[in-house]
Amino acid sequence: MKEQLFQLLSMASGLPVSSISRDSHLTKDLGFDSLDTIDLVLQMEDQFHIAIPDEDYEKLQTVSQIEHYLSEKQLASA
Repeated sequence: MKEQLFQLLSMASGLPVSSISRDSHLTKDLGFDSLDTIDLVLQMEDQFHIAIPDEDYEKLQTVSQIEHYLSEKQLASA
């Protein structure tokens, strides 16, 4: 899951995977705006077969927050 997430972030941001860390902030470090974030969420929903409600978007500010969120979602659906 981690590798898939980093690939998605790399494609969405245009940055190499090597420049993305768990501490990377979507807006401050990766240059995402609100539309980029929505697009990323839609891609994560497709890639990981989960639903991410709009009200959860604010929980997804850093790569580590996204990893934690995805892990919880996958555990809940298992």
